Amino acid sequence: MDKTQRRIALILLALIMTVLNSDANVMTPTLAQIEAEFGVTDSTIGFMMMLFTIVGAAVSLLWGYFSDKAPRKALFAIAVVIGELPCALTALAPSYPAFFALRVVSGIGLGAAYPLVFAIIGDAFDEKSRPMATGIISVAIALGNILGTAIGGYLGAGGNWRMPFVVASAPNFLFVALFWIACPEAKKAASEEATRELVEAGLVYPKTIRLSDYLGLFRNRTNLFLFLQGIAGTIPWGSFFFINKFLNEDKGLSIAKATDVFLFFGLGMICGVVAGGELGGAIFRRAPRKLPVFCGLTTLGGAAAVAYVVLWASADPVVLSALGFSAAFLAAMTGPNMKTMLLDVNAPEQRGAIFSIFNLTDSVGTGLGRSVAGLLSGAVGLALSLAICSAFWGICAILLVAISRFFLEDIAALKKRMADIAMEMKAAGARS
Repeated sequence: MDKTQRRIALILLALIMTVLNSDANVMTPTLAQIEAEFGVTDSTIGFMMMLFTIVGAAVSLLWGYFSDKAPRKALFAIAVVIGELPCALTALAPSYPAFFALRVVSGIGLGAAYPLVFAIIGDAFDEKSRPMATGIISVAIALGNILGTAIGGYLGAGGNWRMPFVVASAPNFLFVALFWIACPEAKKAASEEATRELVEAGLVYPKTIRLSDYLGLFRNRTNLFLFLQGIAGTIPWGSFFFINKFLNEDKGLSIAKATDVFLFFGLGMICGVVAGGELGGAIFRRAPRKLPVFCGLTTLGGAAAVAYVVLWASADPVVLSALGFSAAFLAAMTGPNMKTMLLDVNAPEQRGAIFSIFNLTDSVGTGLGRSVAGLLSGAVGLALSLAICSAFWGICAILLVAISRFFLEDIAALKKRMADIAMEMKAAGARS
């Protein structure tokens, strides 16, 4: 890809991920309506959304493996269609079993697209520009969650919860077609310092992922600790599925007003992703070892802020909006930096696999958060349930700070590996 093609690809990938991720939250503002129509409870919906995330993440392992065997562009396009078609069809669901099945299938597409988009970014952008590119995709994912809530809240405020599913999926059929037409396949290892010139000269990067290599990914300590913190760290984000209902029922806000407040949570998330990516990039360039510490401290601050919002904040929408913005801002600063750290310690052939596994741990945490929050809400109330879930960010913070002990060593190990592979490619080129 040349510079212009990379920009076009990044814009289209960001648009696609924004629309695709809107699916996950499009039903949150009208949750009470859906539960009433189908005769189900928070616990039932929480279980369904757990499967939505976990089944999708499990399928993404297969997509992550084949991302090193088949054209990534085609796999990504297929994943998007798998996600959006059942999302649109959800508007026609005649019963809860049909609604349940369509939601879970839609989650498969969302899960499959996740490792591919970051594998494509890793091939198209070099070490210096990756923080910017991953930050934009992270913003797109966060914006998608907010967009879904806005679509569901404003279109569904009059009682029609079905139309939002169509609106939340339709644009991607156009965007994925444009991506297919306008964006060439990114060549593997074309952005690595050691192999860039060799790939541009026509040499083929020789390494591919094998099933036996998956266990080796866990020997990388940065990978392992990021996996573990991903499970703990996404439980609070999963519990946010119930924030709109909390604002509606516990704080007494209307569906539309609760959506207004939630949008400030979402705006804080977007601003946190942008600021976190910028600050994280600056910290990495000056002192890479401090990046995991920065992530740990901001995550801990987010945990304290969320607990305060759900337990002690007044029901004034202005106060809730300001505090929610601050809490989400702090908590979201970690996200783009975790993805950059993964790209910086894994070789090109490993990235599809690593992000599929990371998506699995992320999704397990998100699914558990939705399920646990739904179960706890019946026992201790939704406010305390959300506070308990936010406490898991404390575990996440400890694991992130611990990464600082070996992050530099893992970066150096990757650079050495790429230098060795470059020597292999030169030797193979000389023989041919």
